[in-house]
Amino acid sequence: GYAAVFDANGVSTLRQGYRHLAPTGRLIVYGFHSMLPRGDTRGRPSWPRLVWAWLRTPRFSPLRLTGENRAVMGFNLSYLFERQDLLGQAMGELFAALSTGGLRAPGVTVYPFANIAQAHRDLEGGRTVGKLVLLVEQGPT
Repeated sequence: GYAAVFDANGVSTLRQGYRHLAPTGRLIVYGFHSMLPRGDTRGRPSWPRLVWAWLRTPRFSPLRLTGENRAVMGFNLSYLFERQDLLGQAMGELFAALSTGGLRAPGVTVYPFANIAQAHRDLEGGRTVGKLVLLVEQGPT
């Protein structure tokens, strides 16, 4: 299992992320992309879809968390705009962990431009890890 799983998708991937934790691992939730409005073309939410997503959102029992020695944490960066000191400290710790090998950056998945629809489906479906790159071939100049 992993020491930490960072999840921005929410409902669609939380259970899976929790299952991948090692003892003393942490599931860090920082977004709910899968619950964002995708109702009509004007960006209005689909209320039945939101209710269904809310009902499917996992609830974590404190007894289970302590028995499995795992933690679930959550934050919303938009509420921390006034706390640049925290962001600076956190970024320093992340860069230090990257430089010592204590943390590995996720991989990059490359999609040919012709497969842009599949890249979008994979992104929306929570089937991606790391960064996505669209490869645009340029002809001779």
